[in-house]
Amino acid sequence: SGMNPALGATFMLSTMMIALPSAVKVFNWIGTMWGGRVHFTSAMMNAMAFVAMFIIGGLSGIFMAATPVDIFIHDTYFIVAHLHYVLFGGSTFGIFAAIYFWFPKMFGRMMDERLGKIHFFLTFIFFNGTFFVMHIVGIHGQPRRYADYTQFSTFKSLQPMNEFMTICAFGMGLSQLIFAFNFFKSLVMGPKAGNNPWKSNSLEWSTTSPPPYFNFATIPVVHHGPYEYSVPGMDEDYLVQIQPLPEEFSSQKDPSGIA
Repeated sequence: SGMNPALGATFMLSTMMIALPSAVKVFNWIGTMWGGRVHFTSAMMNAMAFVAMFIIGGLSGIFMAATPVDIFIHDTYFIVAHLHYVLFGGSTFGIFAAIYFWFPKMFGRMMDERLGKIHFFLTFIFFNGTFFVMHIVGIHGQPRRYADYTQFSTFKSLQPMNEFMTICAFGMGLSQLIFAFNFFKSLVMGPKAGNNPWKSNSLEWSTTSPPPYFNFATIPVVHHGPYEYSVPGMDEDYLVQIQPLPEEFSSQKDPSGIA
């Protein structure tokens, strides 16, 4: 575009700096799971897929931030791959995780876990089959926004990979029918959810599913923070906020309630 190279270097540096807070987020997410007893529910697997796909999208973004590299991959399918790993993998998997997790609290019924896992695995496989291959054809130089790239002999050899991506894209779309069926079926036929089906600590899981008006029948008394898991002296490895800490454990806390 005739832009001054010095200005291009400024954009390159600022774009690379975005990776710093993004890395902090990723380490926070991984650190939250590290050493814990991870329950591989539909919600958790979608949340973990969100983290993994966001990492891949973020790493490919560093390539595009480097101006010398971007000269070659600009406006190719490499850009499309990066965009969808960040926006689709980094949002849709998170949205699915949230729906599976909050469905019991919103509607008072559980979604079918078996269908949920089938939906997750199919979506995960077809998603990567669709968008990961775009990195490869992008590195080969295949441009985006072309009605028929096969008119160029350079790109004719990429046709098998494009056909594979198309099949996976249809498979990914059809996989969402499983999710839609599970969602609407569970609204009327799903097993009744208790107040706390996920054995979570935070306050919203102390009220009924779905909650009454004003969320709580009576104002709850909060005794500790929402992250008291594996508390010594407890039979269960979780402790809801409305339940007091065992005496021997609370004595180890300072008066402010912070360890």
